Amino acid sequence: MLSKVRKITPLLRSLLLGVAAVSTVSVTSAVVVGCENDKQPEYHIKRLNEPAVRPQAIKRLVQFFEDAMSRADKNRDDKVVQELLDKIIPPMTKLYLETPDMDSRSRTDLVNLLADSRDMRAKPAWIKAIKDYRPNQTEFDLRSAAKAIAETKVQDPEAMDGLIAAFVKLRASSVKGGEIYLDFKKSMVDISSPTWTPQLLERLNRPMTIPTGNDRKDEDKVSEYKDEIYWQNTAAEILGIVKSPDAVKPLFQVVVDPNKGDVAAMAVMAMVKIGKHSMNALIDALAGTDEALNAFAKEKIKDEKAAVIAPTRSAALVIGTVGRSDGIQPLMIALEKYDKAESIKDREERKSALETKAILARELTKCPPSPESLAAFTKVFQSMPPEAGIPPGDIAISALADAYTRFYDPAIIDILIRRVETFKGDKEDRDMVRDSVIPTMIKLMLPQHVKTVDDAIAKWAPGKDEAKVEKEALGRAKKLLEACGEKIECYIAKMEEPAVQEKEEQFYGIKAAYMVAMLGNEKTRMDIVAVLPKIKNAAIKFAAGQALEFLTPNGDQAVADEIEKQLEANIKKGDQNLIAGDSAIRQIRLRILARL
Repeated sequence: MLSKVRKITPLLRSLLLGVAAVSTVSVTSAVVVGCENDKQPEYHIKRLNEPAVRPQAIKRLVQFFEDAMSRADKNRDDKVVQELLDKIIPPMTKLYLETPDMDSRSRTDLVNLLADSRDMRAKPAWIKAIKDYRPNQTEFDLRSAAKAIAETKVQDPEAMDGLIAAFVKLRASSVKGGEIYLDFKKSMVDISSPTWTPQLLERLNRPMTIPTGNDRKDEDKVSEYKDEIYWQNTAAEILGIVKSPDAVKPLFQVVVDPNKGDVAAMAVMAMVKIGKHSMNALIDALAGTDEALNAFAKEKIKDEKAAVIAPTRSAALVIGTVGRSDGIQPLMIALEKYDKAESIKDREERKSALETKAILARELTKCPPSPESLAAFTKVFQSMPPEAGIPPGDIAISALADAYTRFYDPAIIDILIRRVETFKGDKEDRDMVRDSVIPTMIKLMLPQHVKTVDDAIAKWAPGKDEAKVEKEALGRAKKLLEACGEKIECYIAKMEEPAVQEKEEQFYGIKAAYMVAMLGNEKTRMDIVAVLPKIKNAAIKFAAGQALEFLTPNGDQAVADEIEKQLEANIKKGDQNLIAGDSAIRQIRLRILARL
């Protein structure tokens, strides 16, 4: 009996100890699992190096970051966000740099987080994502990394080289490229590295062919054209921002080349940004002394006569858009060549000469006015026949009558009255001249000119229904002048008045802007800038911007800086209507800077 007990006891002890041992292991295991809490980032950081669970680990860490940012109201400098980034950025950056065979979904999630963090410790990963760009595969990685580099103002040569290399590979026409090219362009423009100049000039100098006829159905040719528009518009914009003197002639060739019409506007504004360094090349083109450019025009423009005149017309357009005072004399000299345009016998030659003459005169008014430029312009206006046109299909006299307003000189009223009174031609042409000059007379009249303008309109359009719109504008102008007299502060207040922002009442604000220009001085500039954000009507804002430009003949950095703050504030608001309404002010700001 005792023997059996002895045998059973070790067995029981063994079984009991075994159970105890197993229980101990279970308890210990439970304790370990309890320490590795999957609700903590450390749990998932440890699993980044385990391929089987890596995708889930990356997703959870992304979620940690997004949750932290949401609680911090998108503030990356928040203490909790920074504590999280201290934990996750180093290991995640290391993982990206050392794991070339990662699956594409995880890689993109990883790059997006590293880029969204804007943490400079992730910079090597951003640069690698850009350098490793593979067309139609890693576009989303490229977009995220480029945005991070742009917003953190990274200027490392390696990053700059990677970005320009990616730029020339990215095709806007491709499936994935089409999804990101606008965002990537914004990052490129925000950075605008001068080191990219050679590659940007190479893109800008590439030929373009507009798909026509059956080519419009050729997907390859359409795609090529779309890609060139993207590359060349981006190149032109950045070359303007970096103010590259080497870019002026290539940019001007874009304007001359009829195949590059979709890039021409950007090229013009780039030359405006380059400012005074654009002028020598433009003046040579205007005078027709740039033989290489003349040959280029003949090569690109099939019509021989159009090719001869294209450099002059294009140069006048750009000189006027730049709007500097050193453009006045060259334009006046160019006008002298067309003194006898009205006497040319050949009909087509006469038509072309009159168009060129009208273009030169119109662009002259965009430069800071002078007595000499006013006299030269007046000579053209008085001799311009009613049948003459001006691109893009307007009547030359009407366009020039409107351009007269840019001189902001009430003495012009008498010139306009004489033009109508001495006009020789049929009634239809006379009415056209009359209707063209009346708005300018109303805009330029001071209180002492009201009777003169009133009497002229009553004489020219005695019928109740004649010049009805113009008479209504005159009535509003008279009320405004009676209310404000020559008190400039009254006119400034009127421009921002809520009631005049409505289309039916906008002429009050437009007329007020003209009065501010005529009564103001350099001290008035900032007063105009101060009310711009309160002007919601685009027509009034444009008139106010033109008044500001008139009062800033030699440029003003402080004015330009203040306008830029306003434009950036409107962009942050995200109101597309507001942003669109700022387009004219944006150009006026560039013209003010070009005058420095």
